[in-house]
Amino acid sequence: MNALLKLSGGIDAINRTIGRIFAWILLPMICLTAFEVFSRYVLKSPTVWAWELIIQIWGLMLMACGGYCYWKGGLVRVDLLYNKFPVKVRCGINIATAILVLICMGLVFIYGINIFLLSFRLNERISSVWGSPMWTIRFWVPLGAALMFIQAISELIKNVAAMAGKIELTNNSNEVAEAIEIVKSAEHLPDETGKEDIQ
Repeated sequence: MNALLKLSGGIDAINRTIGRIFAWILLPMICLTAFEVFSRYVLKSPTVWAWELIIQIWGLMLMACGGYCYWKGGLVRVDLLYNKFPVKVRCGINIATAILVLICMGLVFIYGINIFLLSFRLNERISSVWGSPMWTIRFWVPLGAALMFIQAISELIKNVAAMAGKIELTNNSNEVAEAIEIVKSAEHLPDETGKEDIQ
């Protein structure tokens, strides 16, 4: 189980890093948007590429950060009811959700990668003045699906471990992920009282 928890921690680290990278990308995105608005409405000289690039990066951010959102526990859930359930019921809900995400994201990845490969072979381009490649945008769909898929594997591992009593389930997925960091560096996971949850 410890090996699986370490794998889960590694997956969490991937999506956490991607989320943090895109958090910093927001700043140049805001600057680029302000530049284009200034160029269009003040200088009366809009660029042919800025809005298209902005939309593409926003699309990439939306797809790439799905796994990060899942790790943070930020997806839609009725917490008012969920938090009242016993731990094992919550684990069961999370496991069922993870399995559903695995199925859905697996299908999205398969169809998305086929559409991307076709677009790449045809060198498909956006019908605009700039005419940027369409296949780059199409690639983001299987990329986002893959990141959500591996995060669902991580959530499945964590909740099976929590149901087995190996780790403590908290309300936020990232708190479980932080606990797993301890497992990566030691064989024992102490709780807040100093007692050991993993023998």
